[in-house]
Amino acid sequence: MSTDNQQQMTPLIGNQGYSNKYEGYEEVSSHNTRSTTILPIQVNEHSNYPVDLVPPLRYGTVEKSSKKIIAVVFLFIISLVSFVSQTEITAYLYSDLNFNQPYLLLFLTHGSWVMIWPIQVIIIAIFKHFKRKGLQFSSFKKSFTSSIKNQHRNIFKTSMFLLGEELVNDNEYPKSISEFFHSRSIQYVIKYLACDTLILTVAGCTWYVAMAIAPASDITAIYNCSAFSALIFAIPILKEKFTYLKLSSVLLAIMGVFCVAYGGENNDDDSSDGDKYPNRIIGDLIIALGAVLYGLYEVLYKYWVCPSSDVVSSRRQVSFSNFCASIIGGCTLLFVWVVIVIAHVTGVSRFSLPTGWFQWMLIATSVVSNLIFSLSFLSLMSLTSPVLSSVSSLVTILMVGLFEYVVFDIKLGVGQIIGDLFVVVGFTILSVSYWKEISEEDIDEEEDDEYSLNYAQEESHN
Repeated sequence: MSTDNQQQMTPLIGNQGYSNKYEGYEEVSSHNTRSTTILPIQVNEHSNYPVDLVPPLRYGTVEKSSKKIIAVVFLFIISLVSFVSQTEITAYLYSDLNFNQPYLLLFLTHGSWVMIWPIQVIIIAIFKHFKRKGLQFSSFKKSFTSSIKNQHRNIFKTSMFLLGEELVNDNEYPKSISEFFHSRSIQYVIKYLACDTLILTVAGCTWYVAMAIAPASDITAIYNCSAFSALIFAIPILKEKFTYLKLSSVLLAIMGVFCVAYGGENNDDDSSDGDKYPNRIIGDLIIALGAVLYGLYEVLYKYWVCPSSDVVSSRRQVSFSNFCASIIGGCTLLFVWVVIVIAHVTGVSRFSLPTGWFQWMLIATSVVSNLIFSLSFLSLMSLTSPVLSSVSSLVTILMVGLFEYVVFDIKLGVGQIIGDLFVVVGFTILSVSYWKEISEEDIDEEEDDEYSLNYAQEESHN
């Protein structure tokens, strides 16, 4: 690929510039190893690949990585446990402590995401210092600062791939935090994540509004149909291949949710629900809108800010998803306070703070649980598919049921057991259909760790 061709590349949006088939590359496989070398195909006027659709010049090896499979399984388990924790704590706040402040909880939980990436940066910087220099505190400040700079460089480099570009030399890296956030690629990430945050916020608000005018069974069943809307949006936006296997597995899982919601002993008397919720249809329509928007949020997140695994390793994808989560958290802090004010003025939800330390403790625990769930869920979307991630969240219905049975001795009805089985079977089938993507090859990036380079230079001078 000539230098002129590289300079003529136009910015690409999200994933559309990269194909899982390594378009623009030639695979040279080795018979002695499991690796495959990726070489660029020369592009000219007779090539089948348009110049502006060829990914940036990359050299590297790809390997079948078991680490990614382990990471996906680990993140899935963490997401289940943290979601159950958040659900039970929130339910206790609502039912037992009468803390009916849904918009405040939305503000605190989603707003707390802003801490995810700074925490990651600090932990990695501390870990790398002690790993390389042990208890030498005299050089801690220098190595800590160097590691933080390098992590910003890695995020900036990953963000450049979203524009279909790649850094050529060190002079292109931002020289300061201000320059970092004002760079074209980071501004791109912030702009599109702000739009995605608005969609997520509206989807979250529909849940809280519908809870007041529709039964919980309706809310649970309809809102979890976001898995179906994610599949519908993924086909035209992510160019995901439609298969009846994916469709049937998603529908089976959603059918399981309906069985759980309406198959219990407490849901037999429809007339009582009709008397208690006279505006039930309106509530169902509102939460249906929320389900559509949440599925759209997931797909657009994948499309806008998830670089392809063909050019970014799974480790970098997870790190970048944490950065994106912090941006979403910052946008939430800017947006949701407006919702709180409007809800208070209109009387929809009068604002009040927790009255005791126990409520504050439970809210803090709920926030931490949501923080962990969001971190793992966004990472899952980055590593796999928003459809698979959305369906995997339905498995939490089974986990919540089992938790309440073991801890609170709440019996599982026949409908709930059947529904849980449907969800598990649907998720299993969908996992099989996405297995290639779950276990797809990672680029074995060279560690462009400036910190390592600086450390080596320091040692040589010493």
